[in-house]
Amino acid sequence: MLNRIFSNTNLILNDVTFQPGINIILGKYSGNKEALGINGIGKSSLVRLIDYALLSDSSQKIFSHEKYDFMRTENHDIVLEFTIQDKKYFIRRDFNTGSPVYFGEKLNSLDEYTKDEIRAILTDKFFPMSDNKVFFEGNRFRTLMNFFVKDDLSNQERIDPLNFMKKRSPSEVEKSLYNFYLLNLPTERLVYYQDMSKEYNDFGRSISTLEINLKTDTGRSIEEYRSEKINIENKIVLLEKSLSNFKFADNYKNIEENILVLTNKINSQLNEYHSLNKKLANIKEGYNLDTRINTKEIRKLYNETLSTFGDLVAKTLDEVISFKKDVIDNRNKFLVEKEKKLNKQIKLKLSEISKLEEERSKLYKGLEEKGALESITNTYEQLITEKSSLEKNVQVVQQIDDIQEKMTNLNVSISETQRDLLTELKNFENEINSLRALFLDLLTHAIFVDENFDNAYFNLSPKRKVRQRTLPFKIDVEIPKAEALGNARYKIVAYDLMVFLNNIQKQRKLPDFLIHDGVFHGISPTTLINSVNYMFHAFLKHSEKFPFQYILTFNENEIFVNEQYGSFNFDVNEYIKAEYQDTPEKMIFKRLIN
Repeated sequence: MLNRIFSNTNLILNDVTFQPGINIILGKYSGNKEALGINGIGKSSLVRLIDYALLSDSSQKIFSHEKYDFMRTENHDIVLEFTIQDKKYFIRRDFNTGSPVYFGEKLNSLDEYTKDEIRAILTDKFFPMSDNKVFFEGNRFRTLMNFFVKDDLSNQERIDPLNFMKKRSPSEVEKSLYNFYLLNLPTERLVYYQDMSKEYNDFGRSISTLEINLKTDTGRSIEEYRSEKINIENKIVLLEKSLSNFKFADNYKNIEENILVLTNKINSQLNEYHSLNKKLANIKEGYNLDTRINTKEIRKLYNETLSTFGDLVAKTLDEVISFKKDVIDNRNKFLVEKEKKLNKQIKLKLSEISKLEEERSKLYKGLEEKGALESITNTYEQLITEKSSLEKNVQVVQQIDDIQEKMTNLNVSISETQRDLLTELKNFENEINSLRALFLDLLTHAIFVDENFDNAYFNLSPKRKVRQRTLPFKIDVEIPKAEALGNARYKIVAYDLMVFLNNIQKQRKLPDFLIHDGVFHGISPTTLINSVNYMFHAFLKHSEKFPFQYILTFNENEIFVNEQYGSFNFDVNEYIKAEYQDTPEKMIFKRLIN
């Protein structure tokens, strides 16, 4: 949970302390005739400061604008205090680009980290891997944190309840993967499916590049070149035949024979050279043996089962790694010696080829001086050109064929995984039904009681038709009269609350706070009041075992409304944690930001 946000440099109007349950950040009218309006007074800025402390790139980009230069010239900082498993932590940041992040348990002795280092630490603290079926790989901290902290800008841009990633068009797989994780549904096969899809797309891009290169080199598409290849091969056969039938004059016979002998020697030496090169390549591949084992992660997993057992396992693994490293080092020493020997042989072979080429060049020059080669020079050049071009482009065609074969095999694996995903969803039907029931309960208590709920649902179901390389299921979120602006926006709120409360009820090791800034703009006052009341009673229900925080921003005219719209089941004033007004001295930064 979040405890408080403050500044050592007096950056903000007041320190803000948060409590379990509802927390309101309020924008208030001063009544001053010269006031410039209630927007831009600091509600969203407070949310962005929290997000900035939690390493948000979008908040960092906003605070890097020229209008916030005073933060740098006046050397301001911001500190976020939060609690995980009854332990207090602090994150302190200034606003200079590239500055380190300070983090630790004691405010006066925080350790210095880079952004990448602190992201890795916070990933383990906010999103620890506690389930081998519901997990996420890679740098997931900031993308997942975007679900728990939403400022008004991201809410205005968000039109899809499933897309909280601040990307306009994430892939279907990527979007499903993040939402499955947050919905506590198995992600293992989705991760596998994503990896295969990426590999398939990479193969497709490789083929496109090869086909473009072939078109540039030959002027023909891959299909056209397959046919043209036969004509080129026939042309080479005719050129070789005309050269083999060529007869030198008697006084050139001796030179011709010597050229043939040298040519055979050169070809033989080239074969040996290529063989040595191949052996050298194999040796270089032999260096690439990996000794790495993540002993830290293994120690952590085993220690969760039995204290010190993981340390013993890790110690044994370290000994294995050390032994393996010694073996590899000795092997590499042998390979180094072998490599030196081969390089020496290759160098000698190139020298021999060079000498033979030089001898043959002298003989050709002798023929040229006698005028004997003029008749066959063009034929030889043409033959070499045709053969080189054919060999190069045949390799391209072969590469394309090999990749297409891999894509065919990969398609089979993707189809099998599509089937497995549907089978797995059937096994989690009870969990999906619980989500459906929670979503409907939210709507029943939040929207007008006389609404028809036939068209209101959260659904995760198989697609009727599954195309190749697409997910075999769909996630639907719908509410009554969704075409109306207010209801369309509430669809996003309802989904967020369903996901958040489901994780609270399951006591998952995820953030126990949800920040909604500006999400209720355009939504009816009755729906707003009912929704906040719903979260208030949900907190009372769960507060003993698993309390949570719901942090919201409002303008006073959004929550202090006519009683005809309903009333809050608590005293709103007791839950206001920060209040900003439309005069500079009562704004968050105690000044007007243009």
